[in-house]
Amino acid sequence: MTYNLWNYGGVSDSDNDREDDLRMVIGETEPDLLLVQEVENETGYTRFLEDVLNHTGKNWEGASFKDQPDTDIDIALYFKSGRYEVVSTGVVNTTSNWGHRDAVEFVVKHLPSDRKVRLYGVHLKAGSSDSDAADRESEASKLRLYLNDLDAETHFLVMGDYNVYDGDEDGFQRLVESQDDNDGRLFDPIDQIGAWHNNSSFAAIHTQATRASYGGMDDRFDFILTSEAVLNATSINYKEDSYSAFGNDGTRCCNEAINSGTNGVVSAEVANALHDASDHLPVKIDMEFIGAEASQYKIVINEIMKNPSAVSDASGEWFELFNAGDTRVDLCGWTVKDDDSDEFTVTCESDVAVEANAYMVLAPNGESNSNGGLSPDYVYTYGDFKLANSDDEVILLDNSGGEVDRVEYEGWTFPDPTGASMALVNPTADNNEGTNWTVSTQAYGVGDKGTPGEANVNIAVQAPIVLPIHFEILQNYPNPFNAVTHIRFNVTQRADVRISIHDLRGGELTVLVNGRMVAGEHKVMWDASQFPSGLYFCRLDAGEERVTRKLLLLK
Repeated sequence: MTYNLWNYGGVSDSDNDREDDLRMVIGETEPDLLLVQEVENETGYTRFLEDVLNHTGKNWEGASFKDQPDTDIDIALYFKSGRYEVVSTGVVNTTSNWGHRDAVEFVVKHLPSDRKVRLYGVHLKAGSSDSDAADRESEASKLRLYLNDLDAETHFLVMGDYNVYDGDEDGFQRLVESQDDNDGRLFDPIDQIGAWHNNSSFAAIHTQATRASYGGMDDRFDFILTSEAVLNATSINYKEDSYSAFGNDGTRCCNEAINSGTNGVVSAEVANALHDASDHLPVKIDMEFIGAEASQYKIVINEIMKNPSAVSDASGEWFELFNAGDTRVDLCGWTVKDDDSDEFTVTCESDVAVEANAYMVLAPNGESNSNGGLSPDYVYTYGDFKLANSDDEVILLDNSGGEVDRVEYEGWTFPDPTGASMALVNPTADNNEGTNWTVSTQAYGVGDKGTPGEANVNIAVQAPIVLPIHFEILQNYPNPFNAVTHIRFNVTQRADVRISIHDLRGGELTVLVNGRMVAGEHKVMWDASQFPSGLYFCRLDAGEERVTRKLLLLK
């Protein structure tokens, strides 16, 4: 998350009055990485860490502070303890004018995955005059030159207060335009580049100003822009649809305060806190880090009721965990999530430990008279986590963020029962392979079938599923195509798969897929609207296997 703290020094009465509001904003947004602008020198940096972030605990740390001698308002990074560490902190010299800010570079390691991402904190020259715009262009050009020296596959974000009024402004264009060297090119994750100022079409992403007396909500000054690698399916990914100007309900353009009337996305209390804490809104995104170290715990996702029939899905869904280890495991602070936005954390209000060789059932409804006769061990909120009846994921993370177990079920190899659970044939089997799951035939409660809280018995034998025998790219459709085509491909076994598009000379143009995939037939779409007519090659790489197919684009 990026947040302009509005000249926070932590020592004045007005700063102290704002601290409750800042705590509420941070508590509502719950970032793991927080890059801020306008902390007043090292005192403001330290006070914000101690008096706001760690007011009720010691959950946060700060990256090394870089005091910029030509300004009293600085840029700083804070991070959640145990989730990240900062590898290095440096300054990118983008300005020599007194009162202006250089960019600050933070190289951050995500500890569970051991992946590194670069964060660049920026605060470009404010003001609407031609000279202010010229200063922004100079600062942006120097930053782009620096970013262009990075490797093409580098994962980085440029975050902060850009102070730009229009996407056509020269300073902004230097960052997002195509140049001879595009290694440092930035992209808007939501693809909303335009004339933002006083434009109701962009009302939902305006970030400044929270107060009517300061101009109201009419500008998109605050951004998180990303490298191309972050937007591709790689080891560090932007989670689609997660970008938000927190607290902006899109109804208050232009010049209206964030807390005027009824705010449609946050409570009146939070809207008032956003109004009083700063004259900017925070901007936040979710990121996924692939390749987490295997957790030390042996907790297995053993049974999934995704589509009950005796009661509604909202009342009767559940899933079961099995402790395959030889010691008791406390699940306090563990997270259950999918690959989208569903997520909940196991609270510590009651005993949430699972004994060795024992089971735990988690469900959104603890009332046996309405959930089909189930007696769950832990109850979560259905709105936080739902099990789709078709394709979905159940991902289990321990309290340090390490991945314990993952099931990515889909209709190709997994069972697809209604009114019965999917049951793992053996808890020692690979539960991310659909052929190791089957359908429960043991009735419980008021008529659905499954064995919640018990070993999986009375399970049906599935008919064998015919899997592809070759890695191959099937004929795309349509072909020839104009702008968009669908590419089908077969995977013979669970593998790391990469699908890429190449020109006639073999140059790689884009990567469509890059990640772990289960066996079966898959499909991906290629939007070639930015490419000229001609012949292209689609390449599938899976382990030592490589196959290609010709694609003909006709416009």
